[in-house]
Amino acid sequence: MKKIYLILLLFLPFILHAQNGYVRASGKQIVDPQGNNLILRSIGIGNWMLQEGYMMQTADVAGTQWEFKKKLTETIGIEKTDQFYKAWLDNHFRKIDVDSMARWGFNSVRPALHYKLFTLPIEDEPLAGTNTWLESGFARLDSLMAWCAANKMYVMLDMHGAPGGQGENASISDYDPSKPLLWKSELNKTKLVALWRKIAERYATNQWIAGYDLLNETNYAFPEGNNSQLRALYGRLTNAIREVDSNHMIVIEGNWFANDFSGLTPAWDANMAYSFHKYWTVNDENSIKWMLDLRNSTNRPIWLGETGENSNTWFTDCIELAEKNNIGWSFWPVKKTGINNILRVNTNNDYVDLINYWKGSGAKPTVEKAFQAVMTFANNHRFENCIIQHDVIDAMIRQPQTNVTKPYKTVTTVSTVFAVNYDFGRAGYAYSDKVDANYHLSNNGNYTAWNNGYNYRNDGVDIESCSDEVTNGYHVGWIDDGEWMQYTIQSAEPMTYNILLRYASEITTKVYVEVNGKRASKTFSLAPSGGWSSWRTGAITNVIIPAGSVKVKLVFETGGLNLNYFQFKNPKSIENTTFELLSAETAKWANQITLKFNKKIDTLIENPFLVKIDGKDATILSTFVSTADNTNVEIQLADLILNTSVLSANYTSNVCSSGTQTLSPFQNQEIKNLIYSHKTIPGKIEAEDFTFNNGFSFETCNDIGNGTNAAYAAVDKYLDFYVYVENSGTYKLDFRISVNASSAQIAVLSDQNGNMAPLRTMQFSNTGGWQNWQTQSTTVVLKAGKNIIRLLSRTDGFNLNWIQFAQLTAVDSPHVSNISLYPNPAKNSFFLQFKDQKKRNIELFDLQGQLMGSIFSSLSIEKVDIIGLQRGIYIVKISDAQQISTKKIEVL
Repeated sequence: MKKIYLILLLFLPFILHAQNGYVRASGKQIVDPQGNNLILRSIGIGNWMLQEGYMMQTADVAGTQWEFKKKLTETIGIEKTDQFYKAWLDNHFRKIDVDSMARWGFNSVRPALHYKLFTLPIEDEPLAGTNTWLESGFARLDSLMAWCAANKMYVMLDMHGAPGGQGENASISDYDPSKPLLWKSELNKTKLVALWRKIAERYATNQWIAGYDLLNETNYAFPEGNNSQLRALYGRLTNAIREVDSNHMIVIEGNWFANDFSGLTPAWDANMAYSFHKYWTVNDENSIKWMLDLRNSTNRPIWLGETGENSNTWFTDCIELAEKNNIGWSFWPVKKTGINNILRVNTNNDYVDLINYWKGSGAKPTVEKAFQAVMTFANNHRFENCIIQHDVIDAMIRQPQTNVTKPYKTVTTVSTVFAVNYDFGRAGYAYSDKVDANYHLSNNGNYTAWNNGYNYRNDGVDIESCSDEVTNGYHVGWIDDGEWMQYTIQSAEPMTYNILLRYASEITTKVYVEVNGKRASKTFSLAPSGGWSSWRTGAITNVIIPAGSVKVKLVFETGGLNLNYFQFKNPKSIENTTFELLSAETAKWANQITLKFNKKIDTLIENPFLVKIDGKDATILSTFVSTADNTNVEIQLADLILNTSVLSANYTSNVCSSGTQTLSPFQNQEIKNLIYSHKTIPGKIEAEDFTFNNGFSFETCNDIGNGTNAAYAAVDKYLDFYVYVENSGTYKLDFRISVNASSAQIAVLSDQNGNMAPLRTMQFSNTGGWQNWQTQSTTVVLKAGKNIIRLLSRTDGFNLNWIQFAQLTAVDSPHVSNISLYPNPAKNSFFLQFKDQKKRNIELFDLQGQLMGSIFSSLSIEKVDIIGLQRGIYIVKISDAQQISTKKIEVL
């Protein structure tokens, strides 16, 4: 028994350490006190302890805190300014904020510290070189620690404003150019070292400290041309902290807004992590590869210490990318005026008037009025006075883990459903909008507004204030072709409704409805209302809504309207609803057509449908009710469908029925052509004209012709191109490529029948740099017809500008050889000569697939007029009842 007791005593310190440890770096991971992998999901508490001009809405008149305070003091005096700052610190962030963040799913906070809350500036010290400590600042930080501990949330202390300022981007660090910069003042450096030692000493045993983020976003061009000064100061800070605290993780940010780590490796402390910041770039593996490489080379964890200021789509994608790579994150900031924070602050009008006065416009306010304005603005920052942006929270916490949508508001078939209350969820699942994020640092500096109205929600859906009589204050605007929103509707029983849309527009628009992912209405036209604020009601009729929780999607085939709300009206039984065709469309690849009906099909005898392609009867191979969806009929064709084809369908029989209802005949039903856009071979194909991109990024190209090129190649990334090969045969394949490695490899694959088959693996030689371009060539054998060409990267180390196919062997089909085209090149006109006389459709397309003109002919020689056609290469398409042929012509 005594031996067992002794053994327990020997292991007791280890057991206590395991139970009462600290967040720390463990190899490439950040781990919790129990040694489990920890992903910090954090919010940055910006503008609380350090005000920034853009959040104070004074960026163009008082971009820093010291400037704001100076302006305010000049306006209301020192005493009232001091009262304002106490109110500001008391109101901006409180226990209720922390309680709420814990409830929402965040597990940490990153407070942005200003050194002036804890010690005096060097110029105000009674004795130069000494440090006067301000207990009020530490007491405020103590409160934050207690709030977080009560919620089991971690705190990452971030030195956002260092003595003197850590860079000349003043708004970040409250830099005052009239005072010594941190990097030019030994006294400021010494004060920073002393402050971090004081903080570490005070919180050395606090288990809810995640780490010490030593210096936020240094942005300084050091005279040495490297980061040696930054490395030296980090070393001093580390040593000072380790004198009093061996428990907590030290976090290092690079120069130039946290992302230049040159000279800051290898790591010099066993319990250390590297923090990078990420704003306004694409969210793919390439965008963080440099940090993943840093983690591997240093064997230290990395942390996305600051990011944000974007759309919900960007937030979700960024967090998903980070967590997939085991990287924690902190979003900036917690609250401000605007829609892209978890808490939105209202701006009072008298505060706006005060700012305008500072800018030189408007009357000077009285002292009391100005004081009241800033006190109201401070009070607006109290949690209970903020608007909770639940869509932002959902995008950060739930959406990175799932594609499932959920209701934004609870509505039923008797509700007025406001358009802005579409479901919570990712782009492509809850809504679709052509612009849903800002990537200007990856897009040549071109800023894109994801919500043009910048109102209500932070998704790509554009929302603005509404003037209609019945409104919740907002409507959806700037609706573009193909965009849609989805709504979860509670339906008590299955019924058929007319859906009434309240809209305003200047042009005719087209809309249809999907229910639970299936087409549920015909396409309806909405006539112009007379203006963007002239509201009227339009109808989509005979929409079947089943019972239960139903997903209703409004799809705008053509946009150009504002949408306020919609309602379900005129209910009737499904039995009394006419059985009808809703729409027809092609497949995206196969020569196949789908007819979509509003009810299940019980009877379909043989093939009662006629399909026309470009005015000619198509040969139908089979017609059948879809096994996947019994409301659809699938029609397989022997004829080729290109993305330029015009199709229609007729039904003149009575052999298709649903229950006791028989389908009524229809004529010239438009078939929507969804076939993928194709590039014609022979011809040149730019890398950016891909059909699918699996992993490549694109950048500005310095080659002749400029444009963009595919970049950041890596093993197994690929580009797919949908093409139409005019003739079978052997082709010369040119690659316009730059290779910055000893060699590079691309495999060329082809797919005509659902099987990707290898054609050639091309070995490329070094070209001398990323933008040193050469043309390197090989040959491939291609079959005529629709095809997928895949360029599969076997290595990294190359960029690709374009590829080009030139036919080496003349392999015209017998049918094509019966057609002569002359002269070629041609000007004003050309002739087509045939060896027989039959009805033919002759069409002329440009290389982008746009129809330039067409004629019908039954002559053996046909003159085709091309007067006014621009110079270039065009495709002549000749169709008859048996075959389709194409020829290329150059127009002079």
